[in-house]
Amino acid sequence: MSTSAPQNGSMRAADTDRIQVAQQLTDAAASGRLPMDEYEDRLAKAYTAETRNELARLSSDLAGAATYLNAGCRPAPSTTLLGLMSGFERRGRWNVPKKLTTFALFGGGVIDLRYADFTSADVDIRCYSIFGGQTILVPPEVNVDCHGIGIMGNFDRHVHGEGVPGAPRVHIRGFSVGGTVSVKRKHRRKPHEN
Repeated sequence: MSTSAPQNGSMRAADTDRIQVAQQLTDAAASGRLPMDEYEDRLAKAYTAETRNELARLSSDLAGAATYLNAGCRPAPSTTLLGLMSGFERRGRWNVPKKLTTFALFGGGVIDLRYADFTSADVDIRCYSIFGGQTILVPPEVNVDCHGIGIMGNFDRHVHGEGVPGAPRVHIRGFSVGGTVSVKRKHRRKPHEN
């Protein structure tokens, strides 16, 4: 008896496959090639897709579709960002590591996840601010779990909640002493916005 392996497209989709197609849809919407209502519909379907064929159908009319599903997400190494009497920024397109630690001492920082490529379905961000400030911008579809403490300062824990089922989950933990850690859900800019 011989059993043949399923063809590539009928294979079950992995979380990284869903994340890659979601990123491709985001890129298409950001460049104006996909209207926002269609983007939101396709994004929800991408996060609930069970096979690679379903994902391919969602992105087949977009440039680079085959590249996204065949490239594989490259895991980013654990990263530490420091703002010691200075600042740090992560904006635009970058690979979000599974573990990210930020520290601001008399400084500040911005972590913008709206255009970032998630290389893991679960991301752990540890934020520490001492007389400094940090802002984390999260796109609406991402699930957020935020717990921290503010001592003579503020650790914003109000951005909890579910995004789109199957979307990456970001766990934000840490503390702030005499400073702030602010977490905000923010939509991506439309292509014509500055």
